[in-house]
Amino acid sequence: YEKKKLKFIPNGYDLSILKPNKIKKINFKKKIKIKKKIPLIGNVARYDPKKDHLNLINALSLIRSRNINFFCVLIGAGIDKNNTKLISEIKRLKLSNYVKLLGQNDDIRKVMNGLDVYIQSSSYGEGFPNVVAEAMACGTPCVVTDVGDAGFIVGKNGWIAPPNNSTELAKVIEKAVNEIGTKHWNKRCNKARLRIKKNFDITDMLRLYNKLWDKVYKLN
Repeated sequence: YEKKKLKFIPNGYDLSILKPNKIKKINFKKKIKIKKKIPLIGNVARYDPKKDHLNLINALSLIRSRNINFFCVLIGAGIDKNNTKLISEIKRLKLSNYVKLLGQNDDIRKVMNGLDVYIQSSSYGEGFPNVVAEAMACGTPCVVTDVGDAGFIVGKNGWIAPPNNSTELAKVIEKAVNEIGTKHWNKRCNKARLRIKKNFDITDMLRLYNKLWDKVYKLN
């Protein structure tokens, strides 16, 4: 493509809707029925090879082998009790007490507020994954694989692992989980939201589109 003809305008998010909410966090964790001090991590994605749920499951198995405590929820279309392949893999890796399949959930604010850490484990095919920005807007730090713009969205405010590498993914998830509850954690959460506010606010997106349309109109 001719660079002079391209203008990059990133997705924008309504931060009056996507924001930290302690009540939603409490209610979501109550629904999951886990102890307060256990880190709650999770992934929101339909069941699809490109989302690479098996990579995530294998990474979680490595973390459990090091006796690191966590509870993980997997949310999305096809992520439920009817997914025999995913369930059998969870059982094989002895993760049944640590991973729960919740199916589809359309209340993204409740989910992203409920999680302590959001994990994106995709192996390919991502463009600009909205769920990563939505999690950060709610003050939830992210672990992502370096696919599409996931790493760009996270910047220095989260953790990035190479795709198709459960060992490296396990390492960064472990780093994230170990940081929860430390003196650095609240700052990490605040910076995650601040990055979205500075770079991906919907008002900025609209302003840039209007500016571009105005320029094109004047050229004609």
